Amino acid sequence: MKREGTRSRVITSDKLHIENKTIFVDLKENDGGKFLQIAELSNDRRSTVVIPHSGLPVFLEALQKMSAIDKE
Repeated sequence: MKREGTRSRVITSDKLHIENKTIFVDLKENDGGKFLQIAELSNDRRSTVVIPHSGLPVFLEALQKMSAIDKE
């Protein structure tokens, strides 16, 4: 997971443009392990969420539940 002052290496990255936002989805790795970093740029503001690699299955499950609600 991301740690202060630790350099991370990007494993893979994707850039999304949704409405007036740019979202960067990066799978990264540092001495603490792999993690997903999601960063949103909107109107000169940057917000970031970091999810440990071990939490990805739970995170994906939550996204799938929310996606299914829109399809009902």
